Amino acid sequence: MTNDELKKHIAAFMRDYSIEITPHDAAKLDAIRAELAPGTVVYVAHPPGVPIDDIVTLAGQVQKLGLKATPHVIARKLESKDQLERALARCQELGIHNALCVAGDITADKPAFNSSLEVLQTGLLAKYGFRQVGVAGHPEGSKAIGEERVEQALRGKAAFAATAGFNMYFATQFGFEPQPFIDWEAATNAKGITLPIHVGMPGPAKLTQLAKFAMLCGVGASMRMLTTRTSAMASLLSAQAPDDMVTALAKYRGNNPQSRFQKMHFFAFGGVVKTARWANAVISGRFVLNSQATGFKVEDVN
Repeated sequence: MTNDELKKHIAAFMRDYSIEITPHDAAKLDAIRAELAPGTVVYVAHPPGVPIDDIVTLAGQVQKLGLKATPHVIARKLESKDQLERALARCQELGIHNALCVAGDITADKPAFNSSLEVLQTGLLAKYGFRQVGVAGHPEGSKAIGEERVEQALRGKAAFAATAGFNMYFATQFGFEPQPFIDWEAATNAKGITLPIHVGMPGPAKLTQLAKFAMLCGVGASMRMLTTRTSAMASLLSAQAPDDMVTALAKYRGNNPQSRFQKMHFFAFGGVVKTARWANAVISGRFVLNSQATGFKVEDVN
């Protein structure tokens, strides 16, 4: 693959990226909207201490801006089936047809559901017109629920997808290294699982920020990343971008057209606007590959 071909693969893989916001970004929606193409998928995360009604309201504001709001539906935070139904009915009223349904690590005092599959099996997402629903993918496993339950959940969600009444895909945990994602795709292929994969990765951020979120989320590659990037360790405040991971996965997808890697999803730990500007620069071709074609640098973005 020539460098020109690789650059085209990188830009193409990035073109339909999705991005995540939190309630802390509510005051910045106009600035965020200015950086995103119409119809961009914007996940609305549900952090601790925030009522689900507030998440739905924020998702409605995102949707009204011409973006595709994708609120998190966290099974173990739900206190009743009625609470879930009210939230989904309100989403329908707001024109929201996308959701990310995950189990979650933090639970309500008396959670009504123990897994995302239990939420899916209520039939309420289909009832209220959802069309695209993401479920969690764990290329590096999950310390919170263990290998056996991860495997059971994986097979259960894949089986449910066959009769769901809407499109489903895997939205993966974020990672710093491409190989676990490539291996996980191969492993799920071997099990006959065919759901598309949206690859999660952190947007440009300081190394300290990446380390903090990696340890909180139990991402196994985090410590390898920290110990192998010795030049970055010299300045923990230096900005890091996922160019090497983007390059490796774009090259892999270019050499394997049957790959289920459908798009990239950015966790904007370094800021939503900053991440979007970086991604947009890549899409428009404003980047230069390094001498080994293993990564790249974009033009300066503020």
